[in-house]
Amino acid sequence: MQKLLCISDIMDRIDPVRPQCDNSTLYEMFRDESDLMVVAVANEAGEVLGLIERHAFNLTMAAEYGRALYGRKPVTSLMDPAPLVVESATPLRDFTRTTLSERPSELMRGFIVTRDGRYAGVGTSLSILKAISADLQHSLTRQQEMTGDLVRLGAESQRHQTFLNMVIQNIPAMVLVKNAGDQKVILLNSVGEDMLGVTHDAVVGHASGDFMTAERAALYNTYDQMALQSQDAIMLKEEHVTDSQGRKRIIQLKKTVLRTPSGEADCILTLGTDLTDQKQAEARIAHLAHYDPLTGLANRALFTREMDAALSRVQRLDGQIALLCLDLDRFKAINDSYGHMTGDQLLVEVAERLRGCVRKSDVIARMGGDEFAIIQHIDSADDARHLAARIVDALKQPILVNDIALDVGTSIGIALAPTDGMDANNLLSRADLAMYRVKAEGRNSWCFYQPEMDAQLQSRIEMEVDLKAALSENQFQLYFQPLLDMETGEVVSFEALLRWIHPTRGFISPGEFIPVAEDCGLIGRIGEWVLMEATRTAARWPQAWRVAVNISPLQFRHKSLVNLVKKALKTSGLAPARLELEITESVILKDETHNLAILNAIRALGVRIAMDDFGTGYSSLSYLRTFPFDKIKIDQSFIRDLPNDTNALSIVRAITDMARSLGVLITAEGVETEAQMTALRELNCGQAQGYLIGRPAPEITAYAKPERKYGT
Repeated sequence: MQKLLCISDIMDRIDPVRPQCDNSTLYEMFRDESDLMVVAVANEAGEVLGLIERHAFNLTMAAEYGRALYGRKPVTSLMDPAPLVVESATPLRDFTRTTLSERPSELMRGFIVTRDGRYAGVGTSLSILKAISADLQHSLTRQQEMTGDLVRLGAESQRHQTFLNMVIQNIPAMVLVKNAGDQKVILLNSVGEDMLGVTHDAVVGHASGDFMTAERAALYNTYDQMALQSQDAIMLKEEHVTDSQGRKRIIQLKKTVLRTPSGEADCILTLGTDLTDQKQAEARIAHLAHYDPLTGLANRALFTREMDAALSRVQRLDGQIALLCLDLDRFKAINDSYGHMTGDQLLVEVAERLRGCVRKSDVIARMGGDEFAIIQHIDSADDARHLAARIVDALKQPILVNDIALDVGTSIGIALAPTDGMDANNLLSRADLAMYRVKAEGRNSWCFYQPEMDAQLQSRIEMEVDLKAALSENQFQLYFQPLLDMETGEVVSFEALLRWIHPTRGFISPGEFIPVAEDCGLIGRIGEWVLMEATRTAARWPQAWRVAVNISPLQFRHKSLVNLVKKALKTSGLAPARLELEITESVILKDETHNLAILNAIRALGVRIAMDDFGTGYSSLSYLRTFPFDKIKIDQSFIRDLPNDTNALSIVRAITDMARSLGVLITAEGVETEAQMTALRELNCGQAQGYLIGRPAPEITAYAKPERKYGT
């Protein structure tokens, strides 16, 4: 009597992967081991965690950025955490009967086999198919030997045949079975019908030559002979076919010979897996891995590869290349004002204009955001000069997006190889230095890298390091400059001004270190120190003077600014009405909705808000309607030429008249002469600030006298 088959008889003893294994490693395992259909995930103790099925895993890895998104993640991110699990001693028939009625779809993916609760192996629909086929063959043999059991064996055979047909029809792959003797088709499932563009009835009982072209039939017959001569399954090359709907498909063929107990070939089983979607997804991923999805330009990875290749050609052929680094001049303002969708469309149009400026041999890459780079093969520096000029001219022209004409412009830095170096990173850094020089000198132009720029960069790096030390070593100090009430002649407030006393370099101007602090991300910490120190100091003053603190536009990027003001007031005990925050119009220009919400929240605390450097921006007047400022400070550039310059006089008069109508206090900055003071009084200016009233100083004791007034 034949032994009753158990799950242990059909399982494959494949080593499980550990949960820390990454998806890229598993992807390579599936690629290199063609017979590997299912992999289990188990921990060190052999406890089963999940299951990963070959085709579902490959499709996931090949779609939506595929390996770029999942490659470095652990296999647990793509596994089925609730696989079909069966003990190894379970009878095969009991298992298939129960599973087919309760969980048929999971059986198609494969299942985990355990022994005493620990991982033992995996099973697949193919292993069941082989076992059932062998079992069926045995049943048919017994049918011939035991005629007395004909009825019972017939029913048993029919049950197995029904199950076998159901399994075959639900396998998501082509199943084609031929008789090993005459090689005529005896079975083809519905997936195979679709793949080959034929019907079951048209091929069963026929050889390949009856329903295929002679060339393809000869190829398939060759494959059949290869399978018959092999004791193992063979994986064949990918086949390109046209399915029943006329679509081009790519299938992977695998052939296995099913043999009788005596070892004679009985049937040839061909499995065909549709790889079309996987191949297309892999092609998309390959493109995404090297090209920017928005503009279609090369991305940073492809740029690096092309740059290395270009430098290799320079070295090998004694040629020259130019590296151009581009940064759009006004992209952030446009992005903030009109939204990211408009910004994206602008970048697409910029990419098109760049393509129109270069030769086919040049490489354009989007390095990120609004930064681009171009690798240009040149005969002389003039080639790079001419290209840069073309690009600047092209991007000077307004770009129409959603019926809006946008002026963006660009700054370009150029580094040459081998003149400026033969290292890709150094060339990129030097081209960036040249680009920053263009931005510092007015933008919308280009320049070549010069060696002295390295020294400037080194100086900047050193300043960043020193700034971090200045914060930790208390090198900063606040100076206070008085503001005079023009009507009473009394000092009413002080502006807190930051000073840095470097231990070796001495006094460093704020105009020199504040931009560096903003660029390197230290302005937030420095601004917090200034606000806390200014409120703490003002709270100890002998009179209830106000203290004014300048706020950097970058501090508005963080929602914590409101909480910081609350913290400073609470810690110092300073009354909110005694604190005044000075901002420039760029605060509103950048992300207006967000920053206005912050200003309104601060003003709701009782803190006063002043606009500093009024008149220097093109939108100052409009912003007086946008936000109810408590004070505007007229920039000293308008005060400097009073009272002799009639234009300056007219501008200041217009500002003061407008301010009075709006109920806004006016402060004139940079007052240095009596003539300026007299003119401002005649113009009904409310307050004055400048060296004539008092210079910034760390102490205010000179202003603490009971009756100290201007001129006494």
